[in-house]
Amino acid sequence: MEPTYPLTGTQMNTRFSSSRMVPFYFPPSKCALWNPVPIGDYIYLHLNYHRNPKLVVTEKTIRLACRHAKQNKENLPCFLLGSLTVDEDEESVTLTIDRFDPGREVPECLERTPTASLPGDFVIPCKIHTQGLCSREIIVHNADDFNSAFKALQHHVCSKDSLDCGKLLSLRAHITSRESLDTVDFDLDWTAVTLANTFKCTPVKPIPIIPTALARNLSSNLNISQVQGTYKYGYLTMDETRKLLLLLESDPKVYCLPLVGIWLSGIIHIYSPQVWACCLRYVFSSSIQERVFSESGSFIIVLYSVTHKDPEFYECLPCDGRSPDLRFQLLTSKETLHLFKNPPANAGDMGSSPGPRRSHMLRSN
Repeated sequence: MEPTYPLTGTQMNTRFSSSRMVPFYFPPSKCALWNPVPIGDYIYLHLNYHRNPKLVVTEKTIRLACRHAKQNKENLPCFLLGSLTVDEDEESVTLTIDRFDPGREVPECLERTPTASLPGDFVIPCKIHTQGLCSREIIVHNADDFNSAFKALQHHVCSKDSLDCGKLLSLRAHITSRESLDTVDFDLDWTAVTLANTFKCTPVKPIPIIPTALARNLSSNLNISQVQGTYKYGYLTMDETRKLLLLLESDPKVYCLPLVGIWLSGIIHIYSPQVWACCLRYVFSSSIQERVFSESGSFIIVLYSVTHKDPEFYECLPCDGRSPDLRFQLLTSKETLHLFKNPPANAGDMGSSPGPRRSHMLRSN
């Protein structure tokens, strides 16, 4: 006898639920749950599959960091702060660094922390060398730094924390300044750790969707993504007639029903880094009890694209198999800035405009 999963109104978000008790049955056979025949070309999902992440740093931030290091003879670690955004074409991400933070000591904490970071800030630990030439074999991450980065990335992917692309990239920096008569050179060494797991997405024919309030909302002209001004995602299960039931990310039933994939709204393209992040959460979440894959090891993605009236359907295959391990990738960048020692008025003062912006690309090793 197949298990019954009662859907009660008290368990669901009241905007998208009914107060009735509705019996729910997953298909008795977990084979051939959808038609896997492709209807288009496949595409790969990864943070830097199409283009490497870009760093944009203001000249004022670099100068301020080095000025602070010259005044601070102890050479203590400091921080660079900024924000990470998905590019307009959704092919990669851009990290804009526009603030310097000297950091502070916290009792009973082994490491310094930023003094004025805000929610959503991308925090970059930074070391600065201003005492003339130093070895070009710069060590940006040591063994402890790598271990800390691995644990932080694993925790974010596996936890119930709000999913944030910025927390799937752990970045550190090292700055070396060299002065001459009227110029100063800044050697910028950046090293980032991210997840290496990749997914292969193939468009497939539409799968029937149970017309719940949530499904109708996502298909409307004013859905929850547009109202809240951000992308939304959730999970998919299936009833005994092989129709998809859409569940909110926060729905408790996510952690007791068999799941067959994810849905997303407020995104344009399937290759968006946000889709990749949601795939990672689906595959590695420690709270999901049962994932049902196809015979090939794939799961379903339903994308309510900003530019399409009807949802798009994809079969998504983890490139490392249906039970993959987390793998990590190293991204690096080395650049040298040649600047005048005495900056223009708009590049040096803390109260002035940010000054010129310098772009760098993080490249995989």
